[in-house]
Amino acid sequence: MSDKSTPLSTSALAKALAKSTKQMFAELESLSWIKRDKDSWVLTPKGEFEGGRYRESHKFGRYIIWPSDTVRHNALVSADAHLLSSADIGKAFSLSRRRAELILQEIGWMTPGRKGWLLTALGEAVGGSQRENSATGVPYVMWPDGLVDNAVLIDRVVGLEKGGDDVARFLCCDGHQVCCEAERHIDNWLYLSGLLHAYGRPLPCDEKLTADFYLPQHQLYIEYWGKENSQGTVSAKMKKKEQFISMGVNLIELNDEDVLNLDETLPRMLLKYNIET
Repeated sequence: MSDKSTPLSTSALAKALAKSTKQMFAELESLSWIKRDKDSWVLTPKGEFEGGRYRESHKFGRYIIWPSDTVRHNALVSADAHLLSSADIGKAFSLSRRRAELILQEIGWMTPGRKGWLLTALGEAVGGSQRENSATGVPYVMWPDGLVDNAVLIDRVVGLEKGGDDVARFLCCDGHQVCCEAERHIDNWLYLSGLLHAYGRPLPCDEKLTADFYLPQHQLYIEYWGKENSQGTVSAKMKKKEQFISMGVNLIELNDEDVLNLDETLPRMLLKYNIET
């Protein structure tokens, strides 16, 4: 942080408060400390009252500076500084923001609104706080930093992401018993995304073949082609692929690399069939 006697430019003020320069200008404008005049920012009487002044520079022209103690102004110090976003919670468990949001929803601590997320009574009980983006009006939820130690959350993450004990390590959270860890990840992802699906559904053909996953509301099949360990496995895979082709059905094919990046790959693949998650 700068010396106490050194005034701060708006960009320096943003850096001291760990905010982007764009966010800083937006906040100062919302506080009516500055306003836009054509292509420049100018001080308002309120901004002048808060100590804002102009400085001239041969390189930058005229710009606004603020007293160094502005970094401690109550209006600028975020009340959420010690709270966690869904992205922060995801990072704590090595999950994506989207995955963390879906788990928080599955537990019942928040629910999707028309846009953004809404806090539930259960979420409020564990310390969640409803917030709203001042620029867009989109609601979101902030969480106490102690939530990452919450036993319910830890158990759910372990059950959904890490697997259970050795006996039920391929048991999915919706009750499906699948054949491998990769299929468990796919099944849990579909469940958390609210997509109705069947596992091991017989294909509507004369051959005794089953689909890995089937989304009946969309008439879409999803197959995971894992690593092949035997000639018989390769042969069964080719036989099933030929059957899918002959049936002319909608099919999404996943490999090991896709499973490692489900939050990125599967939404993109589903969107081709007009399925949004």
